[in-house]
Amino acid sequence: MFFYELHLHTAETSRCGRSPAREMVRVYAEKGFSGIVITDHFINGNSYASIPETWDEKMDAYLRGYDAAKEAGDELGIEVYFGVEYTHMGGNGEDYLLLGLQPEHLYHELRDCDKWSIEYLCDAVHALGGIVIRAHPYRVAGYIAHAGIQRPGLNVDAIEVFNRGNATDTYNVQAQEMALREGKPWTAGSDAHEVAAAAGAFVGFMEKPKDYAELCSFIKEGRAYVIYHPKMIP
Repeated sequence: MFFYELHLHTAETSRCGRSPAREMVRVYAEKGFSGIVITDHFINGNSYASIPETWDEKMDAYLRGYDAAKEAGDELGIEVYFGVEYTHMGGNGEDYLLLGLQPEHLYHELRDCDKWSIEYLCDAVHALGGIVIRAHPYRVAGYIAHAGIQRPGLNVDAIEVFNRGNATDTYNVQAQEMALREGKPWTAGSDAHEVAAAAGAFVGFMEKPKDYAELCSFIKEGRAYVIYHPKMIP
């Protein structure tokens, strides 16, 4: 089986990140992963990239974590793909993972996307060949004002039903129930912000995706096996 991490952050871009990109990549390479997707918080979330003034400067700052991770991945022989954790309705809204994109899309086709409706964003990502995953939809936290909001008609491609960053596995069970109701494929992600949290939840494929596009296709087709290490919660 070939293992992939779909949800992780770097200290270069995400304000909540605690380990540099190179260290994150190294630990996944050592664990034998085939690839990882860098999903730092976008400028409408907990991101250092929200500080610069112009859009291009923001995107330059946003890509620091990915660029450092990609360089490390090339050196260590592990695929490093570009993704986004997008927060709809501002810093305390719903989170979505955008996969299958390329960094240059941020400067052109996705310019000013922090102001878009989530429906329009989904259409734009799909037009670029990407996919949208609903991330930890039931997480309750001080920075999330809309936990468990229902969007059954939204054109997402999968739901993250195991998130290792959730405070309780109850939130994962609720996400599984949502995926079953809506007939959506399942994914899992560590939501790792430091190396100690790496590989807590991820996906596996029986066949190695030949590229990023095929990885996304496998997810849409429901071919991802979800792998999760439960937290020991009293």
